[in-house]
Amino acid sequence: MIESITMTYIIVGNNERNIKESILSLLESAWKREIEENIFDISNPDLHILEGTNLTSIGIDDVKNLQKDMIFSPFQELKQIAVIFDAEKLTVQAQNSFLKTLEESNENSIYIFTTSNERNLLPTVLSRSLKIYTKNIREKEDKDDVLDILNMDMVEAFSYIEDVAKDREKTFIFLKKLELSFQKKLEKNIKKRDNIERIDKQISYIIKSRQAVEANGNRRLLLENLFLDLTRNFDS
Repeated sequence: MIESITMTYIIVGNNERNIKESILSLLESAWKREIEENIFDISNPDLHILEGTNLTSIGIDDVKNLQKDMIFSPFQELKQIAVIFDAEKLTVQAQNSFLKTLEESNENSIYIFTTSNERNLLPTVLSRSLKIYTKNIREKEDKDDVLDILNMDMVEAFSYIEDVAKDREKTFIFLKKLELSFQKKLEKNIKKRDNIERIDKQISYIIKSRQAVEANGNRRLLLENLFLDLTRNFDS
């Protein structure tokens, strides 16, 4: 279930149907019920939608209005949800205004951003969120299963890591593929309404490792430590 883990999600994709299916899965997990109604076309006091489709940009006033709606406790559902469609249209000022809200959001509030291009979001927003890649995005990625490394023994894995760590760009590609693989596991577990706290923690290890590489940390040492952190609690 979603309790006690990150309460902000970024759904990355460019297919409206796939994006809405991912949102629906998150809603069902958060509300602990099946949603049979067309949730996007009816009024629900605990679902607040900021729609950017017909806007050239989403400004700070739009965000503040949404934040006002989110200060109340859930009315009829277990949690209140804010969905920001086309989040790549958020201005820098609007994204910055979200930061404090995301940091202080309580267990009764969940924020879901959707975007076709995560690069247009601030690193500070990305670092506070869990990313979910829709099917059409995942299919564009290299189909090599980087999770195979987690089934290797330590000698074999460290040899693989030594080769990857020699090149900075190769290291980033490896970490991105690894994060995508765990995002797929996360999406499956959300749909099964399974406990996803463990996968959340594993993704956080990957994100922290990427940030350390960006800060010019020792790539080989960071990847070796990441391997050890992931394999301590890996379920293939």
